[in-house]
Amino acid sequence: MNKVKIIKQNVIKYFGKDSYKKKDKINKTYLSEIVFKNPIALKLLCTIIHPWISLDFKQWISSIIKIQKKTLYVIKESAILFESKNYKECDFIITITSPKKNMIERIIKRDNLNENQIIDRFKNQISNREREKKSNFVIKNNSSTYYLQKKADKIHKLLEKLVTKNK
Repeated sequence: MNKVKIIKQNVIKYFGKDSYKKKDKINKTYLSEIVFKNPIALKLLCTIIHPWISLDFKQWISSIIKIQKKTLYVIKESAILFESKNYKECDFIITITSPKKNMIERIIKRDNLNENQIIDRFKNQISNREREKKSNFVIKNNSSTYYLQKKADKIHKLLEKLVTKNK
């Protein structure tokens, strides 16, 4: 996606040349410092990038269907599924929640961010409670991976029945 010229042109136009590193690579650190502290800047960046993400996802689904012919369902992972309005393209929503403390610890390890950077990002997302209300399935991630696997298997079997019933 970094190679799509229109994205690069618009990101640079609105956020400056520092928005990109060498070789057409988005400077995530620079942009994050701007957009996660400014909701208007975040909304602008999303209007530039998200239509292309959505198009890319649709093309990916089409390619899977061409190859496999028989696809039961596709899972779309997104931290901002509701905020980006992409939930409208989904038949079912599965939300995995965790206590904020655990989420922060995991994100620090995974993304090498500090707690303040993570909290700035959380401020731009709906709450877990609100996300749960809008979801068809909720998994509480405050236990073992064994528990998560059992819950995922249960949801898979349910979706399998729902999808095959509606075909």
